[in-house]
Amino acid sequence: MAAPKRSRLQREKDLTEISRLYLAGKVQAEIADMLKVSQQQVSYDLAILRGRWQKAANTNIGELKARELAKVDRLELEYWDAWQRSLEADKTIKTKGKVQQVDDNTHFIREQPAEQTAHTDSGDPRYLQGVQWCIERRCKILGIDAPEKVEQRSSLTVVYSGNADPGKL
Repeated sequence: MAAPKRSRLQREKDLTEISRLYLAGKVQAEIADMLKVSQQQVSYDLAILRGRWQKAANTNIGELKARELAKVDRLELEYWDAWQRSLEADKTIKTKGKVQQVDDNTHFIREQPAEQTAHTDSGDPRYLQGVQWCIERRCKILGIDAPEKVEQRSSLTVVYSGNADPGKL
């Protein structure tokens, strides 16, 4: 005789309890005894739970990847902005003029010629290294890097007796 059909609410309560007990290390027969259902019902419910767990894991992985990609994108923009600022410092700026200086003792204002020069050879390469890191990280998260070739070496030694034909080994 078939067991009475569970209501939707009762089924969800049972699934929650089966999940808790299963993850606590209980076997299907123990869970069935505790919930007063058949072991086959517990097996069926565990299949439903595994499907839900898998779906949740896939969804969570996708969300985690999206969040990490957004962080990498933001960081890359910062690196590009810093790179552009470092290039602007590459320009040579010469300013000529007079600076007024107040003599503290006499309160007399003197004018002196002033020249200021700022020059660097190029932009800061650390920012481009940061951009490169972001690109590599993005490729790794998305799994678009080519698989790495791993060389395997074998040290197989074949031993045969004098009667055996080495060509047949």
